[in-house]
Amino acid sequence: MKKWQSSLLTILFTIGGISSSVVGTSIATDAQTINGTDNNKQSVEQRSQEEKIPFQILGINDFHGALNTTGSFFDDEGTKVADAGTASLLAGYLNRAQEQFKTANNGAQTLRVHAGDMVGASPASSGLLQDEPTIKILNQMDFSVGTIGNHEFDEGLQEFNRIMIGEQPKEDPYGILMTYPREASKTEIVIGNVVKKGTEEIPFGWKPYTIKEVGTVNNKVKVGFIGVVTTEIPNLVLKEHYEAYDFLDEAETIAYYSSQLKNQGVNAIVVLAHIPATSKADKVNGEAADIMNEVAKIYPEHSVDAFFAAHNHQYTNGVVNKTRVVQSTAQGKGYIDLQGTLDPKTKDFVDTPKAKVLPVDPAAKDAPKIDEKVEATVKDAEKRVAQVTNKKIGTAKENGAITREINESKESPLGNLITDGQVAMAKAQGIDADFAMTNNGGIRADLAVGENRDITWGAAQAVQPFGNIMQVVEMTGAQVEQVLNEQYDEEGRYFLQISGLSYTYVPTEDPNQPFKVQDMHKKDGTPIQADQTYLVVINDFLFGGGDGFSGFTGANLVNAIKPDTETFIGYIESKEAAGQLIEASIEDRKKLVDSTTPVDPEVPGVPDSKEDEDKIKKATIFDPLYEDDELLRGVTLQNATILLYVGDFLQSNTRTAELPEADLAGQADSEGRIKINVTSLKLKGKKKLTAVVLDEEKNKVTFPIEILPKEKVILETSNPKELSKTEAKKELPKTGEQQSKLTILFGAMAISTSVLVLLKRKIL
Repeated sequence: MKKWQSSLLTILFTIGGISSSVVGTSIATDAQTINGTDNNKQSVEQRSQEEKIPFQILGINDFHGALNTTGSFFDDEGTKVADAGTASLLAGYLNRAQEQFKTANNGAQTLRVHAGDMVGASPASSGLLQDEPTIKILNQMDFSVGTIGNHEFDEGLQEFNRIMIGEQPKEDPYGILMTYPREASKTEIVIGNVVKKGTEEIPFGWKPYTIKEVGTVNNKVKVGFIGVVTTEIPNLVLKEHYEAYDFLDEAETIAYYSSQLKNQGVNAIVVLAHIPATSKADKVNGEAADIMNEVAKIYPEHSVDAFFAAHNHQYTNGVVNKTRVVQSTAQGKGYIDLQGTLDPKTKDFVDTPKAKVLPVDPAAKDAPKIDEKVEATVKDAEKRVAQVTNKKIGTAKENGAITREINESKESPLGNLITDGQVAMAKAQGIDADFAMTNNGGIRADLAVGENRDITWGAAQAVQPFGNIMQVVEMTGAQVEQVLNEQYDEEGRYFLQISGLSYTYVPTEDPNQPFKVQDMHKKDGTPIQADQTYLVVINDFLFGGGDGFSGFTGANLVNAIKPDTETFIGYIESKEAAGQLIEASIEDRKKLVDSTTPVDPEVPGVPDSKEDEDKIKKATIFDPLYEDDELLRGVTLQNATILLYVGDFLQSNTRTAELPEADLAGQADSEGRIKINVTSLKLKGKKKLTAVVLDEEKNKVTFPIEILPKEKVILETSNPKELSKTEAKKELPKTGEQQSKLTILFGAMAISTSVLVLLKRKIL
């Protein structure tokens, strides 16, 4: 935002004369009263004009069509609930929470909301039916308001809108979709920071916010709901699905629409944000915290009371300033129960709302009954897709899933199997491919293997559910080296699984490029030459520069093979036809050399399991840590606990003894990524941290972390619109840039409403 725009925005926010009628002409909102049941209507309406109003919001995020799947739920203390989830049990928990709140508060009212990614990357029971069963189930669960996430873009917003309005599809690839009893969604979509490119128009008639009236005719408060999605969309979806849109700054969008709501007398404001967050001991970290801190700078009077986060699938429950920030993990494994009290005098929440983030625990003593209507919808969907999903396509060499768990070099057995299959299927099509590379984020599940070692169509589809087109491109050895090096930026969030080549990499002293490729070889040991051309199989997401891999955009497209789902399934089927068993392992295709092996001090007494120790050691690597760093980053086992001690760690002499209280603690996410805010440790002048990494079984390994004195290079820009988050990482893709240069302008206090409308696009 230009400096004059920022100043003028502040003036606009503080001027009390901005008419709500102006807002009404630019943004149509639908104010609705949420009424209690008929049984409680009389008692609710007898409340006095000034009586405070209890209000409950139940929420979820990142459901991903998880009709019948379960997984582990972890809170911010690392407490695990196994086998959490399923849609019908989630519905049961939500129903009970709502009924208990109503009973305890004399018929008080509840609204159900979600923060995006309800569809996309879904298991076969929903995905094969284009997630239409998920829409039906969300209707049955009575979700009133939601926003969009990155996965709503997976097949384009046009297809998502078709699903939402219940329109019949044009294609039916498996012969089971046309007859599905689809229905239109009853959930109102709010999204404020996605507009058609070069305009201020939000697509498909969606609104940036909606207003709901809570209470009775004589005693009510308006509550506003604003929707935003991460501006990382261009790094997460195919170019063809995002290039028609601009993605506006999240903080500026929240501030802008918060001001519009306040000018209409709406002081109780909730943000539904597909934006990541984590928490520890009520303290929120991550982009959600950063954004709300920025909102406070842009518009100190913003009045955002609650922020429903999403995207990184992490338990979150804490407060940023006075805003409650929550996230329910993902895939129906947990839910949010947020409760507050509305004051008709102030038209706001009395205090920051309270919240609990709770597991959908099937083994709880007081677990509720499942919702029978939801269960019937799930069973119907399972029956419809069974003819496809239950078909055996291959046989594994051993029982047990083939895992996507990565080692310290971020290589996984399943990643090797997938990319091996891509090379093999290209060759089967007559294309002499040298290599294959795929983004690790596209591997969505372990490959399930049945007790009789059978691999089914549904198990394979769950691994590669997107249906990305597989491209065959020409790349020079220099370009191959470039994309491999692009894995090792300062964050290390995005990385590749590879086939047909191997390489070694070494540490550097550059904090922006902590590692670099040392040498590369083909599978037969032949060195990869910088000026030689190779054929590489990649998906079209990577070909468009997805995940920030700009090196792929310079490749030359020469051919294509079947989409990734069909390619993976076809590879397994071809092995079965040849009488070959499916197996995969880590083969050191990516190998760190000249590295310091983590040391676990010898402890007398009962030793830790050597095998479990080795798993932790192989999976864990910490990025270089500088004394002016705010974050400690790295990778380890998924959901591992990390305890940090300043200086050396003094271990008790028995395995069963409790660990001493850590100076700081954190948890890896569901993909094993470590991101811990270490500012409270005041690293400047200190020499060393000691990290203790504990797996889910409390096996532990200790890692020394040197604190380096060198300061990080900070990229500076005087104008945040000149460099988007995506561009700051890889300068690709670019979206929503404003390049116009305007002179400094000071407005008078009596600014006309037309100026507000004119500036809306410039500011956002």
